[in-house]
Amino acid sequence: MIYSIETKDLTKSYDKTIALDSLNLRIKKGEVYGFIGKNGAGKTTTINLILSLIHKDNGDILINNELVKFKDQKYKSSIGFVPDVPVFPGYLNSEEYLSFTCDVFNITGKEKNQAIDKVLKFVELDKVKKRISGFSRGMKQRLAIAQALVHDPEILIMDEPTSALDPIGRKEVMDIILKLKGKKTIFYSTHILDDVEKVCDRIGLLNKGVLVLEDSIENIQSSFLSNKMYIQTKSEPIEVVRKLQKEGLEAKFFVSNQGILCELNKNVKENDILRRLIDLDETVIEFRRMKSSLEDVFIKLTK
Repeated sequence: MIYSIETKDLTKSYDKTIALDSLNLRIKKGEVYGFIGKNGAGKTTTINLILSLIHKDNGDILINNELVKFKDQKYKSSIGFVPDVPVFPGYLNSEEYLSFTCDVFNITGKEKNQAIDKVLKFVELDKVKKRISGFSRGMKQRLAIAQALVHDPEILIMDEPTSALDPIGRKEVMDIILKLKGKKTIFYSTHILDDVEKVCDRIGLLNKGVLVLEDSIENIQSSFLSNKMYIQTKSEPIEVVRKLQKEGLEAKFFVSNQGILCELNKNVKENDILRRLIDLDETVIEFRRMKSSLEDVFIKLTK
């Protein structure tokens, strides 16, 4: 199989501090890979190594199964990069800045004009003619995505692209990622877990330079079961909650979504609740343990 991005035992230290400890990643073509972790976990270090912006201590980096050496430049033409807080010359407008970007990639003539028009329309900046100095943060981030896409790369690397944005700006960026899903390989570094759940096919959780978890979101949530049960009976939920509360069980009960939410603890198991419901002559329609949220898993593994 050809992997868009692969690292083998990738290691990096700053003085005596290990920032990245034998990182092994395999990112498939066309997937959106969420690279998550707390600030300082090593996410930006990983990106800087992939882009050959800093030297590695040990290990290998492969792009499309080709080994990358530090001085290599050719492989970078297959990558577009979006930083967390992009900086632009404020005296230019979008078209002028993208024209400069095209020059860097030797895109000229009719092809250049077509590329600029296409990418500005894609990020919905085609009708904006003012200088970049008058852009909002969200507009600047969309322009950063445009410059990363103007040369039509196979891979898009995004380093916390929504961290400095307001809710509207975040939604605009997430909508763009969704439109790119399946068309580009997207390596998406972030600590905003809500965003990850919306767009990512798989995630890798980095903690103190170590990859502690990697899987699809669905598999992760199924593997890490929460301490919450969802219960639905034929009787009205509020009436069932009152009955269960009178049973003296060391558990919490709430009415939720036409059913009952129960928080278990070490003294009360799910079978204890089910037996009480049967003893109370309640007809149980649904009785299941809820999946953990990505936030629950994140907190559990990074404590």
